[in-house]
Parts: sequence; structure tokens; C-alpha cells
Amino acid sequence: MKQIVNANISYLIHLIGCALDNTIPEELPQDVTWKDIYQLAKYHSINNLIFYSIEKLAKKPDEELYKKWMESRDKAIFKGITQLYERDSIIEKLTEAQIDICPLKGCIIKELYPSQDMRTMADLDILMDSNKADVVKKVFKEMGYTLDHIDEEGHDVYKKRPVMNVEMHHYLVPLDILQKEILQYYKNVWEQLIQDKNNKNLYSMSKEDFYIYHIAHMIKHYKTGGTGIRSFMDIYIYKKHYNRLLDWKYIYQELDKMKIRELAVTFEKVVDAWFQDGIIDDEVEQVTTYVVTSGTYGTLERGHKVRVQNKLENSNNKLTYVIKRAFPNVKTMKKSYTILYKFPIVLPLCWIHRGIKAFIYKDKRKKIKIETDLIKKKKN
Repeated sequence: MKQIVNANISYLIHLIGCALDNTIPEELPQDVTWKDIYQLAKYHSINNLIFYSIEKLAKKPDEELYKKWMESRDKAIFKGITQLYERDSIIEKLTEAQIDICPLKGCIIKELYPSQDMRTMADLDILMDSNKADVVKKVFKEMGYTLDHIDEEGHDVYKKRPVMNVEMHHYLVPLDILQKEILQYYKNVWEQLIQDKNNKNLYSMSKEDFYIYHIAHMIKHYKTGGTGIRSFMDIYIYKKHYNRLLDWKYIYQELDKMKIRELAVTFEKVVDAWFQDGIIDDEVEQVTTYVVTSGTYGTLERGHKVRVQNKLENSNNKLTYVIKRAFPNVKTMKKSYTILYKFPIVLPLCWIHRGIKAFIYKDKRKKIKIETDLIKKKKN
């Protein structure tokens, strides 16, 4: 077993690799506890995957913890089957309504894993023709979904009990993405997509473009709140399936256009160090530490801090910024309060409700503190 950063991280990565390669892992090291491994795996939403390695061990965790691990695997199986069934139904209904769509990310790559439930998803991501958002809403309503909210990053979030969460994207990357080269690259994304031969409204990416987008999306998270272990697992699984089939010259050429090739190569280096015979150096250890402390999707503090700093830099002065943040215009507020589409007159009431929520919920109070501290430091 390789030693990376510390004993807990090393053993977690070892268990992940064994699950992905269907090999028998080493027994629990003396300086590692199952409780620590469980908490670390839970933090990255990979408890279900770790169970595939644990059940191969001679010495398993205590009965209570083993049962928790098994339940996480069973829940992932149920959720995964439901998500894939719903994915196919959504594709069928949306394309029947003549809406151009392109399924993205996890809802494609999860089927490359040894067992589809190994790769959990919080939601399904689908790119849509944003001109038909109203038709999309009607289709989802007929399928039993409700529009939960319209996210600031440019996607409409639909939910259906017990486990379905679908993000319908207007854009492939958010318009306020920090790396402007990525935004420019995907400006005319529909021209890069491949139309299905049997379904004129269904689109997909080439194998190379899928990998390129995975890296670009991963870097977006990495440079804001951080990105989790699953993104690196995806690289390993994808290359394991398609490495010899991919046009790597084209891939690196396109990554160069977005000025993200160097970081992409670093990610690949980390994957090789984790799951193959790659070298473990200071760079690998630094990235590993950052990733492991990021959790599944990065941390609230990191992500919010980066976004606020970017907005402050583009603001003329602190007072203007504070007023805009405290009293967003109706266009911005519609993303969280869909009632404003029909009754814009209630905007002041929505401001009040938004302010109350900001002080009631702990995560929102954290955001306010981060933002307040950064505003104080800004020079007018």
C-alpha cells in the first residue's frame, strides 16, 4: 500500500483502488481506525464504494459500523437504478417534445464503473435548449416533478420524491466562471455536439470532448470551493475504458486553448500516483491534501470567498456592492422566487424573506460573515 500524506488517506485511497479494480485490499493498518475511514469516506460520498472493498476483508469493522456501510451501498443501488430509469424517461419525454438536450457528467460516466451504484450522483445534469425552458417545465410537471428553484449559475432544478434531483442547464459553464477562457471555449457549445442518428433532438459529446469537459468542470470546482475524490476516480475509470481510443493530441490542444492543460496534467499525475505506479512527490501530496479536505463538492468557505472576492474586484465601491447584495434586482431574485414571474410587485416581501433566511440558517450566516470580512478589507 502506498503512503500518501498520512495513514488514513493512504488506506482510503487503497480501498478505493481495490474497489475500482476488484482486487483484495490489505487489512486495516494498526494506526488507522474504521471510524476515521468511515467519516472520511462519508465526507466524500463514497461510503457505498468503500463497502465493496470492506466485504473482501478477513477482519471487518464492528457489526454496527459494518451495517451502516452495507446500508449506504444498498441505498446507492436503489438511488442509482432510479436515477438511470428516470434519466431514460426524461430523455424520451423531452426529445418527444422536440427539445434539444445533451446528458452530462455523472449520468453518463457512472455506467463505466464496475457496478453503476459505485458512482453516486446528487443530481442528473442535462444541457437544454434554453429557449424552450417553459416547455421543459411543462414536461417535468407532467412527469411529477416540481421546479425547486432557478440557480444563479444558470440551471433550473427539478425534484421528485424520493431521490430525484435534476439540473437542467441553460449553459455548459456558468457565465460568471472565473476562468474566462473556459467560458469563451464553450460559448457555442451546440456546434461542438454530436446529433444522435436515431433521435434528432438528442446530442452527445465525442469521447475526447467528454473528457475535456470533465477536466474543465473539475477545474471550475477546484479553483473555487475545491473538488472531491470522485472527480479523480472518474478520470481513472474513463481512461481505463478509453485511454487507447482517445486522440490525446486533440485533447491537450483543446485544453491549451482554455489555458488549463498544466492543471489537467497535474490531475492525471495524481490519479496515476493514487491508483497506478505513478510517482508520489510534493505536488501530488499537496493536491491530495487539498482534495481530501474539500469534501464531495468543495467547502462553503472556499467557494464563497472566491466568488465574493471576484465580485468585489469588479465593483466600483463598497456601498454600491452592499446595496446590490442586500436588495438584488427582480431579474436576480426570480432565480430564487419564481412567484416574481407572475407578481413582481411582491419583490420587497421577497427581500424581507431572504433577509430572514440569512439569519436563521447557519450556512447562510457563515456566508454573511465571510462576505462582511472581505468587504471590510476592500479599499474603496
